[in-house]
Amino acid sequence: MTIIDSFESDIAKLVKTFNISRSEAISEVKIIFAYANDLPSLNLIMDPTVMSESTKIKKYKKLFKERLQGKSVAYILGRKEFYGLAFSVNDSVLVPRPDTELLVDLAIEKIERYDLKRVLDLGTGSGAIAVSLAVKMPNLNIVATDNSAKALEVAVSNADVLCPQSPITFLRSDWFSKISGEFDLIVSNPPYIALDDSHLNLADLRFEPKQALVSGAEGLDALRLIISQSRNFLAKNGWLLVEHGYEQRGSCLELLGAGGFSQLFCDSDLGGNPRVSGGKI
Repeated sequence: MTIIDSFESDIAKLVKTFNISRSEAISEVKIIFAYANDLPSLNLIMDPTVMSESTKIKKYKKLFKERLQGKSVAYILGRKEFYGLAFSVNDSVLVPRPDTELLVDLAIEKIERYDLKRVLDLGTGSGAIAVSLAVKMPNLNIVATDNSAKALEVAVSNADVLCPQSPITFLRSDWFSKISGEFDLIVSNPPYIALDDSHLNLADLRFEPKQALVSGAEGLDALRLIISQSRNFLAKNGWLLVEHGYEQRGSCLELLGAGGFSQLFCDSDLGGNPRVSGGKI
């Protein structure tokens, strides 16, 4: 019998509650155990018997209970990797998702191809998009906004740690309300879940800020506003890139076309789902 066998009940609960694989559940158990006991994960590999110590198990169980209630591993640890960087997160911001890395990839492609210099990140949250761009392309002039003061605190902290040599201007703004000037590129991962979407009942989402998830009856309120108003803040031949739900491709392309954008496109995430749409003004 291996040490991990003694955690079989917890592994089974994770698999059932979150519909994840057994290997993912085992990984979560080990991560939570190591964090609860201030241990490097390597220690669990070199000496797995530490997972049999009663005092350490007690500390682990406290955090495991939070996980089972739906609190994400990222919120428990207070950090999440995104675009190869370790971002601090708390319940004031959404946990950065791998799907959003596509938005960063596409932004970098447009910046390099068209020599774009001035970028606006709307609804920055943890700062994941803006900071990733600043780290990869330190000569950019980036403005990042959020309407939540607490979210901006997280974003500023991440920028101070991850890109101190590439300053980002952070503004508290309800979308464009405090924005002035023109930008070569506007990027945004806005809320795009419909008010009655069943996904909101998933355990992981219950701990995330609803204002960063929900956007009206169809989930299109923020996208509609951003697309319609972006042209007032884009320089000639400027680009807009927005993340959206996998069923919102048609709506976003229609909104972009109606808003005067050309060279419309939609790219899919690693799961093959339509995820980011954009166009040039």
